[in-house]
Amino acid sequence: MNTGRGNPTILMGIQYSKTVTFQTVNAPAVYMRAQERPHIAIAVDVRAHQLGENQPNFEVELVLQCRGQTAAGNNGEQPTPLFEASLTYAGLFTLQNSTAETFEPLLLIEAPRLLFPGARHVLATLSREAGFLPVVIQQIDFAQLWRNRRAEV
Repeated sequence: MNTGRGNPTILMGIQYSKTVTFQTVNAPAVYMRAQERPHIAIAVDVRAHQLGENQPNFEVELVLQCRGQTAAGNNGEQPTPLFEASLTYAGLFTLQNSTAETFEPLLLIEAPRLLFPGARHVLATLSREAGFLPVVIQQIDFAQLWRNRRAEV
């Protein structure tokens, strides 16, 4: 990391789907039900690691775990699982003019914010191609996620 003058910046190189899994639960029976918008549960994680000692290059991974299920029935019927998806969407980033105070927010807030549109598109496409309504994730507050994670430590 450079401690030279100038504003700290993050440069994004390539972004890519690192790992993808999608499982349709109980196919083909799940498709016999009337299609309704599934209830979605999402878990989000962000990981970063340096690509070389004393180098400003990092791989940042945005991990999305998604489960879709039907709503609970009015007569006490339990929700039915529809699908499970796991996506690790990653990118290569270079930090410039970063200091000890700025590198973590750049990697764990700004980098996943830049990766998010691509990850959201992949997840929506996966669910649509699997025969479900597209999963559309609302914007994630990565700054709040980072603050929450720091508070846990």
